[in-house]
Amino acid sequence: MQKMKWKNSYIYIGVLLFFLVPSLFAEGFDRGSLVFYGFGSVGLGNHSGSLEKSVEITNQPNFLMLNSPYVDTIYRVGNYIVYSEFVKNRTELSSHGGELGFEYGLFRYFGIGLSYSNQVITSSYFRALEERNIILLSFMGTNVNTQLEKLNLGDTYDLAVQKRRTVFSGSTGDLNFFFHFLPNDSIDPYIRVGGGVGSEQMFGGNINRVFGALGLRYHFDSLFFLSAEVEHSNVYIVKYQAPNSGHRNKGNYEESFFKLGLGVHFSLLENKVPNSEMENQKTTVMESVGSEIPYQQTKEPVTETKLERFVFLAGEIFDLPSSRIHLEGRARLDAIARSLENEYKDFDILIITYTTPFKEDLPGNYENYELGFERSQAISRILREKGVNAKRIIDSTQGSALYNVDSKEKVVIELRKKTNK
Repeated sequence: MQKMKWKNSYIYIGVLLFFLVPSLFAEGFDRGSLVFYGFGSVGLGNHSGSLEKSVEITNQPNFLMLNSPYVDTIYRVGNYIVYSEFVKNRTELSSHGGELGFEYGLFRYFGIGLSYSNQVITSSYFRALEERNIILLSFMGTNVNTQLEKLNLGDTYDLAVQKRRTVFSGSTGDLNFFFHFLPNDSIDPYIRVGGGVGSEQMFGGNINRVFGALGLRYHFDSLFFLSAEVEHSNVYIVKYQAPNSGHRNKGNYEESFFKLGLGVHFSLLENKVPNSEMENQKTTVMESVGSEIPYQQTKEPVTETKLERFVFLAGEIFDLPSSRIHLEGRARLDAIARSLENEYKDFDILIITYTTPFKEDLPGNYENYELGFERSQAISRILREKGVNAKRIIDSTQGSALYNVDSKEKVVIELRKKTNK
């Protein structure tokens, strides 16, 4: 039995590592994504102020009358109906608040951020008269009936002069952790958890806040998005010193919220590659790499289907001499992918990478030939993750070529008219 438990534990750990590690280090993770957002929130009223509610239900002077043995049944039932109605309103609490924050994309699926949150709890009807004064008023009655009438009179007057009042107002600075299910889609569901510290602004006391939320973002534009969340939070009041008089709010407030907001999203890395640079790098292959292409490759006829080429030095995309795409290269490929989707939807793409056939001046060493395949496949993978249909990308392993100039290894992304089948 013990061995079976250990076996299950190993299976769980293996499955966790299998899904977690690739998600952290997968090609095309969105480093540098910066998001600013704001929320308005409305409490659902399921939990907030439960301690206050239980107190308000039993501390009304007229509650004494309901338990009095000197009151007949009809009078007791009638008063109970009226009493229940205004006590229900009196104990109704509502919450609202807001949040401002930002998120930074650490990996493709994970983000971290800071936010400022404020929560306000108000009572629809808050006691205006001390219940002791109403009880003293009832003692002025000469018999039981007049005493009960004065209790009713006092409670009625108290209800008439009551007004809405804030019973809690707390602000916190929070640390947030995000997990995105579909980070590159226009509809992005996510989970957010976190906590923070702050203070209660009306009656004093430091507060600790923990929360969890399930949210959905809709990117209706390349920059802006709408966001909705359902959040459950718990605020604990700590290091609290009760005042000599006034409201005492020592305890905790638990609440569920519906939140709706607006945000802006952009990449810190994309700003490093202006559009003008991309336009300047559009050129013909004969102007950029024609002199380095081997003679046998130039013999191939140039068909009319070749319309345009994006040409880069290999160092602008890869960490030479490897096939690993660096951050600036990812930003360039991201910009190219947007151009392919917006301006060149009707063209197929051929990826060509030029590498030297020799390593360390040893003739016959074709190790870099496979390196060219790896580079082409890495570019193809990034374009697919950025939204380019895989059917448009011609087999990139056929687009690798060798030439003899180490200092001018190049990357060419060639556009061709789609063949009519």
